Amino acid sequence: MDTSLPEPGSHIGVSVVIPLYNKERHVARAVQSVLDQTYGDLEVIVVDDGSTDGGADVVEAIHDPRVKLIRQENAGVSAARNRGIAEARAELLAFLDADDEWLPGFLETILRLNRSCPECGAYATAYDVVKMDGARRTRDLKGLPAPPWEGVIPNFFRCSPVPLWISAAAVPRRVFDAVGVFPVGIQPGEDNDLWCRIAVRYPIAFSNQVGAVYHMEAENRALRRQRHETPLSPIVETLDKALKSGILPAGVNRDDIVEFKNKRHIFNAWVLICAGNPAEARVHLRAAASTRRFREARRVWYLYFRSLVPPRLSNWFRRVGRRFVSTPGRR
Repeated sequence: MDTSLPEPGSHIGVSVVIPLYNKERHVARAVQSVLDQTYGDLEVIVVDDGSTDGGADVVEAIHDPRVKLIRQENAGVSAARNRGIAEARAELLAFLDADDEWLPGFLETILRLNRSCPECGAYATAYDVVKMDGARRTRDLKGLPAPPWEGVIPNFFRCSPVPLWISAAAVPRRVFDAVGVFPVGIQPGEDNDLWCRIAVRYPIAFSNQVGAVYHMEAENRALRRQRHETPLSPIVETLDKALKSGILPAGVNRDDIVEFKNKRHIFNAWVLICAGNPAEARVHLRAAASTRRFREARRVWYLYFRSLVPPRLSNWFRRVGRRFVSTPGRR
């Protein structure tokens, strides 16, 4: 593996952006998994987003000239990723959360996709998930050809869940220039909004070869912090703009995007119910009433009734509802 550092101003193949916030126990694993890649022409930009633990010190102790640490006041994960994008020198940018890791051939797979599908707006691989009990399995992604396969995703908007995950994806700089960067102040869904902005304009390439590991068991994961006080992701607005433009990627029709948008309305309703805002949740559920998928329609009615239940009965209703309909999932 070539680990030599290019001279200042010279070409770097891939810039890797790692946002860091209080992940002292895990960040060394994440950085090392990048340094252990079979492709070594890279830089690692760790953006410490105002951590209060010793995570930044752990990064400083890694003696590899490809690793760069940037410190900033706490501004959120999107701001940290955007800072990394601004500092990056390569034309292809890959992302890794500080509590996840890559398998050694991840970047090699991403670059193979990039060479074979240069017109694409994003490149991604399959990934494993480590559950809270330590069990590990490959994430089941519906709507993709059966493995072994890699190529352009036939229809991004028919996949479930969203096939791109932040720690197993890379985006060319030209695409950020065209669609913008990560939305600041949005959680959950800040990465999914970016994927949708890309998917309505570009094809997306994917490999069924597992390239990364999502550690759900790591402490302080953003999705477990229940930050429902933040604004909802603007995915619905992104999709509305695409529908109004009438310009859609090959293989995608209006019904695909409408159904995808309905699913997002349902997810927003669930977030709002959990946040104690049932009236606004019902606005989203009424907007999603046109869904043609039976399971999604069932969720609409379940969540609508749940929004009418007094708060003291909400947990009971949620437990009963699990027997009839699964709760809208999170990434």
